[in-house]
Amino acid sequence: MSNFWAKNKWPLLVALLAFLVRLIYLIELSSRPGFTAPIIDELWHWEWAQQIISGSFWGEEAFFRAPLYPYFLAMLAKITGSSIFWTKFLQTILCGGTAVLLFKLTEHIFNRPVAIIAGFFYAFYGTLVFYETMFLIPVLFLFLTVWAMYRLVVYCDSPSWRTWIFTGLLFGLAAVARPNVLAVIPFLMVWLFWRRSAPEKTLPRWHSPALLLAGVIIAIAPVTIRNLAVTGKFTLISSQGGINLYLGNNPAASGLSMVMPEIELNESISWKYFVSTTTAIAETEVGHPMNDGEVSAYWTSKAVDFITSNPGKFMTLLWKKTVYLLIGFENSDNIDIYYQRTKSLLFSVLLWRNILAFPFGVLLPLALVGAYLSRNRFKELLPIYIFLIAYVPTIILFLVTARHRLPLVPFLIILAAFGAHALVKGLKKRATKVKVIALLILVLSLLLFNRTYYHAGGTNEFQTHYNEGLKYFRLNDYIRAEQEYLAADQVNPYSATLLTNLGYVQFLIGKYTQAQASYDRAIGLAPRYPRAYNNLGLILQKRGQLDSAIVLFEKSISLFDSTVAGMEDLVLYQMNLGDALEKSGQSDSAAIAFERAVSMAGADAKVYFRAAAFFARHDQYDKSDSLFSRATSMDQPSASDYFNWGLSHLERQNFQSGVNLMQRALRQDPKLYQAHYCIAAAYLDSEEPREIVNAYLDTCLSMNPAYEPALRLRRAISADQP
Repeated sequence: MSNFWAKNKWPLLVALLAFLVRLIYLIELSSRPGFTAPIIDELWHWEWAQQIISGSFWGEEAFFRAPLYPYFLAMLAKITGSSIFWTKFLQTILCGGTAVLLFKLTEHIFNRPVAIIAGFFYAFYGTLVFYETMFLIPVLFLFLTVWAMYRLVVYCDSPSWRTWIFTGLLFGLAAVARPNVLAVIPFLMVWLFWRRSAPEKTLPRWHSPALLLAGVIIAIAPVTIRNLAVTGKFTLISSQGGINLYLGNNPAASGLSMVMPEIELNESISWKYFVSTTTAIAETEVGHPMNDGEVSAYWTSKAVDFITSNPGKFMTLLWKKTVYLLIGFENSDNIDIYYQRTKSLLFSVLLWRNILAFPFGVLLPLALVGAYLSRNRFKELLPIYIFLIAYVPTIILFLVTARHRLPLVPFLIILAAFGAHALVKGLKKRATKVKVIALLILVLSLLLFNRTYYHAGGTNEFQTHYNEGLKYFRLNDYIRAEQEYLAADQVNPYSATLLTNLGYVQFLIGKYTQAQASYDRAIGLAPRYPRAYNNLGLILQKRGQLDSAIVLFEKSISLFDSTVAGMEDLVLYQMNLGDALEKSGQSDSAAIAFERAVSMAGADAKVYFRAAAFFARHDQYDKSDSLFSRATSMDQPSASDYFNWGLSHLERQNFQSGVNLMQRALRQDPKLYQAHYCIAAAYLDSEEPREIVNAYLDTCLSMNPAYEPALRLRRAISADQP
């Protein structure tokens, strides 16, 4: 035991430290509003994981994104019962494994003191802490990549076929998490081939690289076969590559964020509909339906056309993206990483940009110093350099964000740890010339990489407030949601999506005048935005302007576009139209609207419950019973659903069934005083003892003493008594 502790003390301490830092950060975040409301890419991965758990294990289309992380997330969510905190807790344990592997790799190349520094760098590296505690790919991808590189370097002379198959499997799994790593693997295979070229090697030179490749293929093959089985078309891992290349290389590309001339990529186009939108654009331009592979090829060809037709503009864009890659500023794509400092005291220490853009603005200069001072170890470091150099094009050819450059960080940490160790302890033993050059590299790179250039360095206050508003809305905190949306509107008063969201929360909190003004502005900015018309219709309906509301609901239906919104939006518009038509006395037209909604509802039980209540109100009981039953088979009815269903039975004098359903409603919501009244009336009509009737009436009136139907029934009972 003492030998084990002596050998593994530091890697275990590093692992524990990495885990604890992320756990403390998680605990801080968990006390903040919005922690349980993931958005954007986090929400996409979380919803994908929930779909996997709920039964849609294989899916129905070729994977648009690499699938390994969502399946990994689904496994964790299944274990934790879909708890946001505990799923992230389990996820952070993986970071301890990454820390150990990085420690071991650094120790193998250099020594234990350098490995300890590398472990501490990893544990406290703010950008890693930020992304590894989110429902995003890096936490799994970094673990697999560092593990694969560890095995490649440490076991590079192994003759065992199992070693190389397993190492290839790790690289293959990393590719199933993020396919970019496939660009690195051929160069590492060449390095392996070169190592086997020495005469004393007994195995053929191609042995190790061939087995490595076999392992990669074995890991990827199930995904490829699944895509082929589901679609009938070949897709290696995912179909995202083409559109990603075009997002990074088109006439409007900035290199920092998703921009393309064909559509306005802002908060109005969510990832959920991004795929269908870009597919529809491709199909419209070519004039026929396309499968996923054809769509990807189409956008690839568009990117290539831009590059070949505009070589000067492309090279300028490539240069800018290279600058963005090297500077210390962290360009966060989904959530402003610097705004996150306000939510965590620990994180505010781990990441900042006052004078120095910490940590990347310090990491890269130290890594350059380490590369210079370890130049006599170039042979041992060659696979690290190969990974860094080969991976860089997969970043700068697309988008340069903190998340996309994160795979470079563990390997830069290895070099930076050696540089830091040399500066602190080893530089005094070096020649004067070496000292001067090392210090010049450090000072100049600190000056060079801790500035911002071109368009980098700004903060997206609009997106920050918009995202916070989304979180509060999902938490039903409409007051704070309105505050955040208003703050976003101050920054950018030209977003129809923001104004529509703002109007809706104002509607929910009863600010109808302000809500109507927000919707009017949204429609002025985006005259073809259907959700704004629908929501404005709700305001006018609330104010009794039914004819105008009907016109707006019909307008929202006519403007609906399935490529940028889901069918659930159209279903909602149809039901809102049905409600307005019913209130205006046009019950036949209302019935048509509800039938259309039901025909498009799929497995949305709420639609069936709402339509069932409508048909029950209009004495179409066979249809309402069928819809209630169908909805109940899909989802647990709410108290109001049971109430509406029970009311339809009581109106037919099916007293026992009606009372049973009312009692179910009360089990879910004991404060539903109308249900107490309905049971009292039913018991009176079915000649139950008066004390039972009075007991339910008493309960109803204790909750709402002014409820007129109950008061009338009480008076009728009193008048009937001798």
